[in-house]
Amino acid sequence: MSGQHFECITDKLQAGMEIQVQGFLSTQQNRNGQSRLVLHAENVELKS
Repeated sequence: MSGQHFECITDKLQAGMEIQVQGFLSTQQNRNGQSRLVLHAENVELKS
């Protein structure tokens, strides 16, 4: 996650925390021609 929109969430994240993410998946190709799956998060919520 990056950008000011997610700053308040990333400051609170710790390993093992439960979150809910809404967004979409796409593939991205790097310079070596290898593809990877990327999650484009549009909404992230911390779960209690």
